Amino acid sequence: MIDCPEAVRRMWDYLEQTLEQKPAEEFDEHLDTCKRCCGELEFSRRMRAMVADRVGPTPIPPDLRARLEGLLAERPDASDVKG
Repeated sequence: MIDCPEAVRRMWDYLEQTLEQKPAEEFDEHLDTCKRCCGELEFSRRMRAMVADRVGPTPIPPDLRARLEGLLAERPDASDVKG
């Protein structure tokens, strides 16, 4: 089982649903036994929702997206990147 510091490190990825299955399951298992991290998760959810409501989505400008995709394509492990 993961500890609280590891749970906190995974929290935003968990909220964004970008954790792979095993790390997400470990996070869920931790939440089953840790009220503190459950509170942190709820706070983070509310904070994320509040910011999204007030700011709204910010699209990435097309030229910046193209530059980022180009840089990622040049990486040696670019075959691992899915877009």
